This record gives sequence, structure tokens and C-alpha cells, in this order.
Amino acid sequence: MQTICLMNDDGPQSMGLLNLAEALASVANLTVIIPDGQRSGTGKALTLDRPIRIIERTDSDNYKLIVHDGLPADSVVIALSKIEKVDLFVSGINAGANLGYHRMLTSGTVGAVLEAAFQGYPAVAVSMVAGPEYWFANMKNDIDLERICTITKGIIERVLKKGLPQRISALNVNFPMKLLKESRLVISEPTAVAVPLRLEERTDPYGSSYYWICGGEVESRVSGDALEVMERGNISISPIVIEGVRKEDMENLRQFMAD
Repeated sequence: MQTICLMNDDGPQSMGLLNLAEALASVANLTVIIPDGQRSGTGKALTLDRPIRIIERTDSDNYKLIVHDGLPADSVVIALSKIEKVDLFVSGINAGANLGYHRMLTSGTVGAVLEAAFQGYPAVAVSMVAGPEYWFANMKNDIDLERICTITKGIIERVLKKGLPQRISALNVNFPMKLLKESRLVISEPTAVAVPLRLEERTDPYGSSYYWICGGEVESRVSGDALEVMERGNISISPIVIEGVRKEDMENLRQFMAD
């Protein structure tokens, strides 16, 4: 059997992770390597200013588990040191969609996948639309994780069998909050719409100010992008291409500097 490393940025209590681990353990040798708590919004950051400690190491009947006190992308470094051979990295299921470049470059879920891709390994990020009440908490029973995991497992099995298409470094899969009977996989471009952010000032019980960075929802302005796909109740699957600079981009810069 091939070997999968499953990661996340939500920690060991994530229902998305636990359900996906059970699904993937049936098709591969599975090792789960995750931070010990919530690490959303850390992107591809690595822990370079202190030691990383392994908090838990468990071998169950279905998969191996390593819990550490680092960041999501650290899981890739740990995997490449602790696992003899990794065929595929998977990250998720994240509570909160990562539909476009703005969220993808902030997301710890996608950040772990980017680290794996930069290291030369195929990787898949899996996220789902979730309300703010789920962003930093656990999912409840009103989410159809069984069907989400079945669809995700099918994508993973395809990647294990065929590898990723040429030039595609990783896949970014996003599920709507509610799957419909007619929901289908749609190949889509990541949205370029930015999430509007604001700084909200509040006052603690002692009269001192503190601040929250708050984000809002956005509407798609581009036909067929990942955001519109989700708004229609479908499942978005987008390529992540690291080598994105084109020859014409290089020539445009040369002309810009020559004028």
C-alpha cells in the first residue's frame, strides 16, 4: 500500500480530520501529523525560533498519530524525517473555505500543502464552507462529513493512481456548507476576490483597548471561479501551480526596466 501523511491546522480534536483519517486509512498506510491546537492563519510559516516538541505519539490499528507543538507546515518537515517514504500529503478537512489566493496564502491548511509541494511531493488541501461559529471550534453533527470524506477519498485514490497532472503542484478542494443531491465536482480557477478585513477595537474589563482582525463575506465577480462554484452548491477543485510566472511576464518586466 502507498503512504499518506494527513495534516491540518485545527489540531487533534477536529472532526473533519478524524473522519477523513478513518476514510483514508482504508486505502493507504496512514500517518497523521498535526499541531496540538488551533493554528489557523499561520500560512506556510515554519517554527525556526525554538525547538519543536512531540507531544503525543500513538500507533492505533488504523493509523499512526504524531502530535507536536509547532505549526502546520512543520508537519511536512517532521514527516520527511520520521516516515521512510511518503507518496502523498493531504491537509484537512478544514472548517472554513480556502477559495482564493487571499485565503490560500493565509491558511495553515493550504500552507502545509504548499510546503509539501515545494519539497517536491504531490499534495491535496481539503476545506469546506463553515460559519464563524465553526472557524475556531469543532464541527457539529449537522455537517455531512461522511459524504464529504467519500468524495475526498475518491480524489485521493485518483491522485495515488495517476499522480498529479503536468505542471500542477497540488490540488485545492472546497466543499459547500450543505451538499445537495445534485452537487458535483467542478474544475475552477481560484478566485482573485480579496476578503475585506477590518480592525475592530474593543475594551477589556480593566478599561484597556484590544483589537480583533475581522473578515467579511464576499461575492464572486468572475464567472466560473471557485467562489461562484461554491455559491451554486457544487464542489470546487482547483489547481495550485507554483511555477506561475510566464515568459511574457518576464518580457514585460524587462521592458518596464528598460524604458
